[in-house]
Amino acid sequence: MYMASVISFFSIGLVIVYLNFNLASLIPQKYQAPLICVNDYIKYFSFGNDSQIADIFWIRFLQELDAYNQLTIAESHLCPDKVSSWHFHIMNAAFDLDPKFYELMLYVPLLISVSIGDARGASVLFDKAVMNFPNDWRVLYRASYQAQIEEKNNEKAAQLLYRAGKNGAPPWVLSLAGGLFNESGNRKMAEQIYNEMLAEAKDPILAERLKLKLESKMKNYFANPNEESKTEK
Repeated sequence: MYMASVISFFSIGLVIVYLNFNLASLIPQKYQAPLICVNDYIKYFSFGNDSQIADIFWIRFLQELDAYNQLTIAESHLCPDKVSSWHFHIMNAAFDLDPKFYELMLYVPLLISVSIGDARGASVLFDKAVMNFPNDWRVLYRASYQAQIEEKNNEKAAQLLYRAGKNGAPPWVLSLAGGLFNESGNRKMAEQIYNEMLAEAKDPILAERLKLKLESKMKNYFANPNEESKTEK
């Protein structure tokens, strides 16, 4: 009798363990819990736990970071408005809850733009990241990508690149800023940047080479617009 009870108890235990490890196989594969888009008003119900909730949202975001890579938002990631992504809404709330969470500002906007395909939402987050870290060249440089490639705003991209160059970015970033200012029609700013680069060159030989190179560039930059204006007339 005792042995039978032990065997029965052991069998029940095996069944429970089996179900715990294989319950997923009993659920239809097509079933998927819907993602609930976070409302912006959630930041008013944090009860002083802003940074902790931002951490939770960050972890949850990483769990749903599928590499969709189709230049559009995946159907399963769309919010009810059919325009924005679940990833944008949960991170937008996290940005507001903890505006000094550096890793969020540095990585999230680019991930949402490239991996999720939510360019509009990424632009909102990039603007917030720049506002929260106005002197961080890495944030500024990544925001310039969004401005140029996704927003098609060369003037904004040039301003961001110029700020990045003045806050520790590699020297060639200023050259990029000068080129974008020229393309956007702000040639006065382009000339200012090239003069600054020339003034900051410490090596005499390098300075001479840079001077020749920049003079050639500026000659081309300022010659083409005149030709275009003549053609228009």
